[in-house]
Formats: sequence, C-alpha cells, structure tokens
Amino acid sequence: MKSSFRKNPRFLFWTFSLPAILLTFLLAACAPASQAAQDKGPRDDCGLIEPTDEDVQYILSLGKDNFTSADWVKSYTVEPYKVTVSRSNEVEAAIAYTEYLIYTCGYGQSEMDSYFNDEGFNIIFEGYESHSMAQFCEKKELALYKFDLVNEGEEYTANYWVKQATDTRVLVMMLVFPKSSAAQLEEYSKNIFPELTACE
Repeated sequence: MKSSFRKNPRFLFWTFSLPAILLTFLLAACAPASQAAQDKGPRDDCGLIEPTDEDVQYILSLGKDNFTSADWVKSYTVEPYKVTVSRSNEVEAAIAYTEYLIYTCGYGQSEMDSYFNDEGFNIIFEGYESHSMAQFCEKKELALYKFDLVNEGEEYTANYWVKQATDTRVLVMMLVFPKSSAAQLEEYSKNIFPELTACE
C-alpha cells in the first residue's frame, strides 16, 4: 500500500476481478429457479448473475450489530456474481470485509480448493509487505484461515472465514486488526462466528 495503513485502512479485494475467476469455475449443473426469477435480469447458462434483494439484505445484516460505532465507515457494492461490504475503522486501524459470491451453476470442493489456495492468497494480500498463513481449521461448511501480515513495518493479524452458505452461494469474511489488538479481534470474531473463532 502507498499510504499508511493506520491512517487510511483499506482492503485489497477492491481491485480483485472476481467475475472472471468465478466464470472459470462454474459447474455444468444448475440450481433450480422459478420461472418468474428466470425472466428477470441478466443471466448466464445456469441462471441469474445479479444478486437478489435477499442476497443484499443478508450480507448487509451479517454482523452489523458489531459495527455500530461511528468509527466504522461502511460502503457496499452490488455487481454480477457478488455483493461486497467493506468497513474501515481508522481509530482501531482495523478493517472488515465481506463478500457473498454467486456460483450460478453450483460449486464443489475442487473449485474451493482452486480458489482458496496459495496463489489466491498471494493476490489477496499483494499490497502487504508480507503475509503468512499461521493456522487453518474447519468445522462443517465453515473454514478459518489465520494470517500474520506486515504493512509498512506494522504487524497485523487477519481472520479469514469461508462459508459454503448454500449450493450456489459462498460467504467470505475477513477481519484485520493490529497484532497488538488481539483481544479486540477475538471479541469481534466470537460475536460474528462463535462456532469457529480459533484453531486449537
């Protein structure tokens, strides 16, 4: 990053071109949809590519009670194949980033493994001076990756969750806090994903 993370926290997915990657991983089997839904909006071979109102409301409501302080500044975008919510907190030098990814034809474990791997994380964290995966664990459809990050000499910790929400939806959420704020990171993590906040 060019500017100080503490003064201008931002998340690195903003420049990540997800739709092209998602199209690469689309499966042949399509999830069923009502005729009314099929008639609305742009679509690919398997269904609608635009997020539904339910998708948008779900992602906006996820964990929102944890970000009520005026210090958290929120923005969100709705585009083909995904909904994105970004929150930044300059006071705590923290960020929270959430994506709801749409796989119109569904996905399998091989697609998840192909997307969430070393190469993918290198792209996600390319703006940091360094990143290393400290831990990985999973419970049912939820996985947690913990990363140690360095930006402009400052150390950070990231909790990065991937949840297989439905047959055609994948939820991604990341919290980044200074390493010195481990207690705050743990508190936010427990409130949002109490079932998987740490790897034992």
